[in-house]
Amino acid sequence: MAEFDPHEGEAQTIVSLAEAAMHMYRAAIDSLPFPEDKKFQKRAEVVLTGMRKLRAALTEAASHSRPSPTVMMALSDVRRRYDDLMERAADAPGATLGQQLYNARIHAKLTAQEAAYGVGLPPDLPDELETGGTASDKETPLVQQLIAAIRAVAGLEDVDYSPPPVEEHVNGWAEALANNGAGEEENAAAH
Repeated sequence: MAEFDPHEGEAQTIVSLAEAAMHMYRAAIDSLPFPEDKKFQKRAEVVLTGMRKLRAALTEAASHSRPSPTVMMALSDVRRRYDDLMERAADAPGATLGQQLYNARIHAKLTAQEAAYGVGLPPDLPDELETGGTASDKETPLVQQLIAAIRAVAGLEDVDYSPPPVEEHVNGWAEALANNGAGEEENAAAH
């Protein structure tokens, strides 16, 4: 007599829920304003936050459930769409250091920890920044250096890296906050 497997059918349920969630995320992505719109970053971050949760859940499911190519395909779809939206957000005015770092390191095929070790940052800092965290005043120039170096290595642009322009107020945030403190050193050096 075969033993009862509580995970039987679990993969299909997981995939069905992921497909339903991705249907909603695709609709949300399609309805985002143009990247130049002040509302873009805030709305994109809401979608990205949800997609990070879905990606984490699928990653967890893939490691615990019965092996299933459908779970892997669903996880792959979420990752691809997440990467696409992060690239749009990183190229848009008001992009955060985390969005820019994620985009650069994905193109360079580096993990968050590998990128951090490149300039002596704490290994968990890239993940924190990429999920909306803020770098300290000491870390900000190192992160900017890291982004420039990775972009150069990945062939994304010349070594002289300049982040996308940030308007005075981005989604209701002051420029200094939207830049995670970036540019403060420039202003201090200019005076």
